[in-house]
Amino acid sequence: MIEVIQSYQRGAFPAEMDAMHRIRKKVFHDRLGWDVSIIGDWEIDGFDALDGVYLVAKDDNAKVVGSIRLLPTTNFNMLNDVFPVLLPEGGKIESPLIWEASRFSVDPDAEVPLTRNRLSKPTAELILGMNEFGRRLGLTHVVTVYDAFVARILRRADCKGEPISEPIRIGKTLAYAALFEIGDEMERAVRQASGVHHPVIASSTGYDLTSTAA
Repeated sequence: MIEVIQSYQRGAFPAEMDAMHRIRKKVFHDRLGWDVSIIGDWEIDGFDALDGVYLVAKDDNAKVVGSIRLLPTTNFNMLNDVFPVLLPEGGKIESPLIWEASRFSVDPDAEVPLTRNRLSKPTAELILGMNEFGRRLGLTHVVTVYDAFVARILRRADCKGEPISEPIRIGKTLAYAALFEIGDEMERAVRQASGVHHPVIASSTGYDLTSTAA
């Protein structure tokens, strides 16, 4: 199940936010060794202070097991403002119909079921939730920067994107940037690859999905 939480609602979901930031620390700092901002047991950065949205994955016992952060590209975001080297020279992704996905993480210590193609259920639900959220909000694409590990996950999920540039090595990481089209094709491919066929966004979501991005 995916809970959709808008950034200004963080105070109403303290347990979810605490678990999410702890998982992000385990993934990005402890396991991957990235140079990220750590406060106590949390990984948190300046983009968390912006008007974004969190997709928070929960298991069957309502325990948080992963998340994705979504940010409008019309404001500050990681691709345009941290990784512009991945954009064509002088280029910029900026549209109310394109949001950025970042900080994709699944708890490496959680006992989660595997779906087809060795995908974890939270991974499949987060990708499907991103597509479901995008469709309801009227988005055309999601853009993201990711590493070789996530590239393998996306291949398993049959989630195909349009590369923005060739992969570039940034520090120890081979970084990719791509646009992923929101819609039926992504949904069919990921559902076929994962075997997850139910709607994934909780009906009690904290975000007004009747609004549009236009």
